[in-house]
Amino acid sequence: MSQAQWLVLALKVALIAGFISLLAWVILYSVLSDWWTSPIGRTLVAKTTLIACTFLVIVMPTFFPWFTRHPLVTGWIDFTLIALVSPTMWWRSLVWVKLHRAGKLHQDGSDGDGEGQA
Repeated sequence: MSQAQWLVLALKVALIAGFISLLAWVILYSVLSDWWTSPIGRTLVAKTTLIACTFLVIVMPTFFPWFTRHPLVTGWIDFTLIALVSPTMWWRSLVWVKLHRAGKLHQDGSDGDGEGQA
């Protein structure tokens, strides 16, 4: 195997492992807490889901070659996912500042209910 082939294989493995770990975290967080009731929890799940979807779109052509036959569609999906990073992170920042100003953040960075680590 050439170095380029090893690199492609490593990228595929990292993307699949990353997607699985992100999905597993959302499932685990959903089982162990009511994240939808926590402002920070909602931003954490939104950000993690966004990253997982980005990984998924990148790895899709590996398993579904037809996915690359629609470059405009996949291009717009890629653009949308990447473009959503900024508003999601601004939302997270605004929630964090709002909770900080209201004195609702604990010293450990949680939002008061033991959840919401940044």
